Amino acid sequence: MRIEIKAKRRLAASMCLLLICIGLVVKTVQELDKNDTPVIKIIYDEMLFQGMKMYNPFLAYIDSDWKKREPAEAIWNEVWRMLPLEQYLVKEYEKELLVSEYMQGQHKTDAIQQGALAENTAALQAQEKEKEAALWEAMAAENQAVSENQQTSPDEDLSRANGFVPATEPSATYSIAQLKEKGFIKKTFYSEDPTTQIKESQVQYDTLMGFDAAIKQDNSQPQILVYHTHSQEAFIDSDTEDISTTIMGVGENLCTILREEYGFNVIHHMGMYDVESRDYAYSNAAEGLEQVLSQNPSIEVIIDLHRDEVRNDTKLVTTVQDIPMAKFMFFNGLSYSRELGELASLPNPYVQDNISFAFQMQLAAEEYYPGITRRIYLKGYRYNLHYRPKSLLIELGAQTNTVEEAMNACGPLAHVISIVLNGENKTVY
Repeated sequence: MRIEIKAKRRLAASMCLLLICIGLVVKTVQELDKNDTPVIKIIYDEMLFQGMKMYNPFLAYIDSDWKKREPAEAIWNEVWRMLPLEQYLVKEYEKELLVSEYMQGQHKTDAIQQGALAENTAALQAQEKEKEAALWEAMAAENQAVSENQQTSPDEDLSRANGFVPATEPSATYSIAQLKEKGFIKKTFYSEDPTTQIKESQVQYDTLMGFDAAIKQDNSQPQILVYHTHSQEAFIDSDTEDISTTIMGVGENLCTILREEYGFNVIHHMGMYDVESRDYAYSNAAEGLEQVLSQNPSIEVIIDLHRDEVRNDTKLVTTVQDIPMAKFMFFNGLSYSRELGELASLPNPYVQDNISFAFQMQLAAEEYYPGITRRIYLKGYRYNLHYRPKSLLIELGAQTNTVEEAMNACGPLAHVISIVLNGENKTVY
């Protein structure tokens, strides 16, 4: 037994030495590009740093009973963290405008991740409950009026005050052969965060389009729930004292279109879960969601509507029918980390359904309104997408968009939602 332990330690020491050497080469090259420090000093400093950082943790792994990973995989993970590849990927994503608020805004990232990891563990504060109670009363009256007055079929006149008229047919289509081509869907429609990884089997055409996204419940009962985990998100010209000019106002506009133009029975939940801090917004929102769903079990579709955060010199705008509109992005949480694998603490039995539902939305949007979406962004956590198979997280515009651009985008977005929920996207394929 002692011989085996000694052998393990020798192996560990050898591996550490190899990793340190690789790190030394990389760091030395980087430092030489930055300043004129002598090579010997760079190597000496880096040897001390890498030795302290890696030697003890690696031995702890070798001598432990943790056997979920092979040594080769552990070594690969160490090399991955040492190399500047992740930083390179992040920069490339930013250039392509594909990074959501969960990677941008470094001052927010840690807090958001902590909130996601602490899902379903924190209770709502008393003050928030009092505010929500008042909102509930007003919302209940509004939804009751909508249910009583709602038509069973969409209005024939679908034009909006801004002049937008829903497209009657796709302006661009992908062939089935193209969509079934190996790697095409992932390369064309997805942007993957470096911390997570989607399986090729999860983005196969037959799997994605095989999901039945059509709504089953008629509009005599609530069908769709729209809410905002981050209710305080605003636009460049928003009046922060007027919620109708924030993401909540945009959400109300989306709900109005879905109700009046497409005949859906929609609840707009006005709970605010990030007033004092965003740290536990997701866990706080979970309690509100559970309350709404317990009172309205007929709800099939849940939409968490956000606005994204990008660099201040970036503006996510496109033009549809000569109308300026904010671009929007569908977002999937995979409950999977490259480092930890499946996140057992954040289970989601509907991960594949969520992925398929978002993809069908993305495909319909790109065919009817090319260029209005950004790629679907994939992240590792759950983001409260586990309550229904047909759950969406949508980033509509960013802080650099105007309120008008965000409001205008609700027309195409509502139409795309209607296409998928009515099964009209399946007639194309």
